[in-house]
Amino acid sequence: MTSVVLCCQALKQKIVTSLDSFSFNNPQEKTYIQTDRSQFLARETIWFKTYTTLYERPSVLSKVVYITLSNENGSIIQKKQLKLINGTASGEFDLPENIKAGNYYLNSATLWMLNFPSFITTKKITVFNTDHTNATQKIIPASNKVKIKFFPEGGQLVAGLSSNIAFKAINEFNQPVNISGTVINSKNKAVDSFTTLHEGMGIINFTPEKGETYFAQVTESIAERRLVLPDVMEEGITLTVDNSSLSKCFVKLERAEKSKEKYNNLLLVAQEHYKVVYIAKINFEEGLDAAAVSTKNLPPGILHLTVFTTEGLPLAERSVFVANYDLPVIASTSVNINKRAKNSFEIDLSSYTNPNAAVSVINLQVDAPQQYDNVLSGLLLSSDVKGQVYQPAFYFKDKRPATRQQLDMVMMVNGWTRFKWQEVLSIKFPQLHYPFETGLSVSGKVTHANGKAALQSAKINLIIKGVDSTTILSEAVVNSQSNFVVSDIDFKKEATIYYQGTNQKKESALVSVKINADYIDTLRQLNFASFNIDKSGTTSLETGIQDLLSAKEKVAKEKSKLLAEVVLKSKKISVIDSVNQLYASAIFENSDHTLVMDEGYYFDIWQYLQRMVPGITINKADEGTMVNFNRNSGTDFFSNDASNNSVQLFLNEVPTSASIIESINPGDVAVVKVFKGVTGIAIGANRGAIAIYTKKGISTRDWRDRGFDLIKKAGYNVSREFYAMDYTKLAPEEGFSDVRPTLYWNPQITIKNSKTVIEFFNDDICKKYKVIIEGMDENGKLFSVEKIVE
Repeated sequence: MTSVVLCCQALKQKIVTSLDSFSFNNPQEKTYIQTDRSQFLARETIWFKTYTTLYERPSVLSKVVYITLSNENGSIIQKKQLKLINGTASGEFDLPENIKAGNYYLNSATLWMLNFPSFITTKKITVFNTDHTNATQKIIPASNKVKIKFFPEGGQLVAGLSSNIAFKAINEFNQPVNISGTVINSKNKAVDSFTTLHEGMGIINFTPEKGETYFAQVTESIAERRLVLPDVMEEGITLTVDNSSLSKCFVKLERAEKSKEKYNNLLLVAQEHYKVVYIAKINFEEGLDAAAVSTKNLPPGILHLTVFTTEGLPLAERSVFVANYDLPVIASTSVNINKRAKNSFEIDLSSYTNPNAAVSVINLQVDAPQQYDNVLSGLLLSSDVKGQVYQPAFYFKDKRPATRQQLDMVMMVNGWTRFKWQEVLSIKFPQLHYPFETGLSVSGKVTHANGKAALQSAKINLIIKGVDSTTILSEAVVNSQSNFVVSDIDFKKEATIYYQGTNQKKESALVSVKINADYIDTLRQLNFASFNIDKSGTTSLETGIQDLLSAKEKVAKEKSKLLAEVVLKSKKISVIDSVNQLYASAIFENSDHTLVMDEGYYFDIWQYLQRMVPGITINKADEGTMVNFNRNSGTDFFSNDASNNSVQLFLNEVPTSASIIESINPGDVAVVKVFKGVTGIAIGANRGAIAIYTKKGISTRDWRDRGFDLIKKAGYNVSREFYAMDYTKLAPEEGFSDVRPTLYWNPQITIKNSKTVIEFFNDDICKKYKVIIEGMDENGKLFSVEKIVE
């Protein structure tokens, strides 16, 4: 008996330690995408917000999230990379005019999540074409390809023990199918009957006999067939769970008579989010065959129950859902569905700490009334189970016993994806290929001049010029594999990155630098086989969408007016003004000389400057090149030390040294601006300055050319602001048509005194709308609430 106790103690410690090690080495991020609605027309905008969590809290590791819009074949139509702030980011996709009608998919993932593709979920949207003749969508046909699966509770049927078997019936479009039937044995004797209870799911209960085979005689809507049920084991245990209480989960175990001594001493473990929350010894001889697991203070999510032998072999498993989430209420303060009327709502978020929420108000006459998923179902349910859950948001609409019972069936028929105990206990972790991204980065490899042999004594100099006026100077040394990375770069839209590699041991030696492509650049196709997606067919063109099409066409006609002839006159811009607009910022615009580089051949940039800039002196010595203006230029008048009159050098408006300037290929120079006297003082160069600009859009040159190469890098996408109609500033009787499927969208609602007030104006046609508010607070506490008004 003492040895059994010691084994149980050792197993307990091993389970806790293994889980801690697994979660530390494989931290699991998850994402959810909230959109303003689910159905769109061509040329409309999809507004979205994405939430990213780690250990059920806003992610603090990944700072970059990738959002893609793809078609049913997985081809990516549009893509964005966004900066995560407190685990969230928002943006929009503008649908093109020629987009084909059908199903499309929004996918949200961090680079780290690519290590665990089964956790990546997608959100389906439906796009309708504005051409009525082509807008009819494919209608889901009646299908005789019904797939039915059976799932014994705990994992197996055991002879002589009462057993529950959950079943799930779906068609080829992953939609639930209602079935009914009878359980019969090999002698065609009926032992139980069954029928669908909810969305293709149901429960069968009977006591199987030793040596018997059982079948399900299934009656579907269009056919009848016989399916074999799982095999009956002669020995083992069954596990039955009652999760009807909101505060406790009751677990009951039974064992077969055959070889029952093998199953006398067992261990029941309950873990949630990689944390063991309950461990109990099971001893049938002592009457310890049941347990009550307290769930009152657990966070919401999936609680996984496992029964182990003393050797650590899993015998039975079952998942249950802990429904410890709040359901806030939207209170109406002013409701008016009249044309262009003002509406106001309030929601109390006092139970949340620094909530981060988004709100959408949609016209239900032109969008699906059912919200198929939400932030609760996306981050607490769909991301953690195998297979598709049909309309997962349904299970979070309330906490009534019937709803929780239906959710419990989901737990029985959908597998669990977090990990396999055998791999965790044997410290067998999945191979990781992608890192956490704490920001944008530039990485690559440096080799010798032959482009082949690695160079382990190299340094990289970078000048990063963003279109948002960001300028970043950086450098990096290579590691033992000759790779380098410059991380945590922050710029928007796009940047030009100038880079130069040098051999630290032989500075004059040529090196080859290869810059790696960013993940955003490689995004072309998604492999849906790894994702949990809804590929069900689309519905036919709904009446509401047809009405919207007609209304939008009417608006378009009203806006189409023939204008009188207009003659535009303008002054021809000079070459100098043109290059200033193209290259120079405001502070560098005014100079004494602006020189557009000609097509002549020059040995280096100094030869060109000596020819074109009056009063310049360039002296080359062992200690470096000295550039100055002579006394006739007048710059020494402003200097206390006339002997030290070196000019300030700039490369693309970044201060630099003469050694870098002389390494530039003259053919890559576009403009040279010279500052003397007052113009030099204006940019902080008392002794004058020379600013050199390289050509825009130059592709990377051959590595044998000296100087800085350049590449273009995509930065963080910049999101627009949703235009909310405001009739307090615009008279409601203004002569135009107002037709808006999305009446209001705000991805960052303002929270004051733990409450938020939502105000918006109705359009001309809406008579029924829905308000949806979703979000999470700084502790990862989620909420989703909606209200329908008509």
